[in-house]
Amino acid sequence: MEIKDIIKEELQSLLKEGYTMEHDNFNFQQKIENPSFHNFQSFSSDHDVDVIESDIYIFWRIGFHLNEMGVERFLVQGDRVEGTFKVELRDRQSDEVKQEIDRNIADTPWRFQILEATLDLGKELFIDNLTFDFATKICNVEFYNPDSAI
Repeated sequence: MEIKDIIKEELQSLLKEGYTMEHDNFNFQQKIENPSFHNFQSFSSDHDVDVIESDIYIFWRIGFHLNEMGVERFLVQGDRVEGTFKVELRDRQSDEVKQEIDRNIADTPWRFQILEATLDLGKELFIDNLTFDFATKICNVEFYNPDSAI
């Protein structure tokens, strides 16, 4: 790195002195009714797989990146999920239920992708839905949009 690049980087950090504001009061736990499950693979090719029930909790938080002029950025992050989901194995020929298995959602190391989260003055912010993709190990987090409910 050249000296002019170092000076430029230091100047930018001085001019944009900011910090992240996070607090335990901004940590949330929410139960999600009927999340979506995609690409769950069965260990057997003789059965069709379906997730029929779930009891999933997501732990998430918000924060703010601040500078001397105000709020620079609103931060939303998913931390972890807990709970169980029930997998139903059905015979491919007869469609008869052969087995039901309870699985722990936390057994998969999920990465959280926040699709869109806006904090508008005087409006609520909470998670509307989760979509778990077992192929990519990504959990898409969808927030409630109060404007679309009107």
